[in-house]
Amino acid sequence: MNAINSYKCPCCGAPLVFSGEELHCDACDNSFPAEIIKQISDGETEATGESSYDWEHYEPRSYEDTSEINLAGYSCPSCGAQVTGDDTLGATVCPYCGQSTIVKGQFEGTLRPDYIIPFKVDKKAAIEAFEADFKNAPFLPDEFKNKKKIEEMAGVYVPFWMFDCDCEAAITYNAQRVTMWSDTNFNYTKTDYYKLFRMGKVGFANIPVDGSKKADDAYMEALEPYNYNDAVNFNGAYLSGYLADKYDVSADESIERANERVKNSTVSEFDDTTGMYVAVYPEHAKVAFSNGKVRYSLLPVWMLNIKYLDKYYKFAINGQTGKVVGEYPVDKGKKWKYFWKIAGIGYAVAAVIAYFMLH
Repeated sequence: MNAINSYKCPCCGAPLVFSGEELHCDACDNSFPAEIIKQISDGETEATGESSYDWEHYEPRSYEDTSEINLAGYSCPSCGAQVTGDDTLGATVCPYCGQSTIVKGQFEGTLRPDYIIPFKVDKKAAIEAFEADFKNAPFLPDEFKNKKKIEEMAGVYVPFWMFDCDCEAAITYNAQRVTMWSDTNFNYTKTDYYKLFRMGKVGFANIPVDGSKKADDAYMEALEPYNYNDAVNFNGAYLSGYLADKYDVSADESIERANERVKNSTVSEFDDTTGMYVAVYPEHAKVAFSNGKVRYSLLPVWMLNIKYLDKYYKFAINGQTGKVVGEYPVDKGKKWKYFWKIAGIGYAVAAVIAYFMLH
């Protein structure tokens, strides 16, 4: 009987020993076919270790546009935002901080995006989407229903880095299945434990990473998904009537976030194959990317800032789908007024019931 020190018991981690046609664990008294233990060991070897990423280096392109639109640069004296738009735009409130009017200046050029998704939701539709959304907010302050304030909403093309890649992954899981049954005397519960291994390939296209420090990453990701079938080659004419932010987070600086999003998405795809188990716990995951491509794009977003009690509340609306993202405050005065109104009605009902009970 020879001990196989390279193989550990998948249940308790103790060394396994060869016994007949199986590997036996003296610690927990479990036995396993040698082929299964080898598969588990090979799977763990595949799934452990460092993930590897292979993205191409992005070479920025200079802006050269042959459209007839005349561009101007705009800057915010409050937050420092630097955006581009056509030179016919009038006074515009800064879409990022909402605290001051942006100042028109000379257009100095910018890096040319690879493609752009044009606005499909115009300002009227964006306002209607926002008004429909805030109807679901209880005790909304009146400031959020002010038409004049809502109309300060600005359409902005937000810079994004788009990542494509082919991905190979290997993941191991600990999983459980629970079986329950009863007889005339007892209720029974049986729990079976499994070691799962998943390995395969998956491709990703257009994984977006926000390229602006001023745009809230959580908001920008919450606005997804976009339909990238609507993406077209960039042309400055699409900026007519809108602002366009310049990226201030480079492609190289965005790679770490792209790696995280790709890995999380890959693990999620593989997790979907484990639905027949009641509990699944990822143990090891290794992801390797190849053919990584990076492109620079502009995505359409309506932005709105509303001040309430010395705080600005920010809202973003997907300029393609109309999806609204933002947090509404609560008017405590309205809340307490509603509470006392309900309490008063309840008191009156209780008084009437008590009167009839006594008479």
